Amino acid sequence: MKMNISTNRLALTRLVALLLVLLPLLSACKKENDFQKEAREYEEKHKIIDEALIQGYFTRNGIASGSYTRLESGVYLITLAEGTGATIVAGQKVQTKYTARFLSQELNDVVFENTYDNRTLCKCVELIVDQSTSIIKGQHEALKTMKLGGRKKIFIPSYMAYGRGGYAQLGVLPDEPVWLDLEVTKVL
Repeated sequence: MKMNISTNRLALTRLVALLLVLLPLLSACKKENDFQKEAREYEEKHKIIDEALIQGYFTRNGIASGSYTRLESGVYLITLAEGTGATIVAGQKVQTKYTARFLSQELNDVVFENTYDNRTLCKCVELIVDQSTSIIKGQHEALKTMKLGGRKKIFIPSYMAYGRGGYAQLGVLPDEPVWLDLEVTKVL
């Protein structure tokens, strides 16, 4: 029995020693590297800036606080038409029509993209919600609140739109929040 106790004690001592050696390595996995920290701080800074720009747009255009909904992601929604059927979910294929505009004071409501000029018969874009890369994150977020025939104005902060890089082909500057008039024309 003494041998069993000292064998158990030795095994326990070794386990504790191993954990003491591995603990710094395991905790290091949860720490941010410099690049991740800088990216997180940059996004946090722009969340504040974008929030002020969106609220400024609402003020300039007489949009009252009770007329919109704010998603946790920072995307704002104004419902123009409710639509029918079930709410769209991630992985569903849909067709949408939209017009994308700037919301900064300098470019207030200037259109920079729309599906009506995309040379398709439906004048729309077909996509899979939360999978297609042809639209921005904020659009995916909004679609998951919509139904067939639904139409919403969606106000998208820069980090849910084109981000730090902007989108030069469309004239979207880096860190530019935007808004879209979005309609779901088909759920496939």
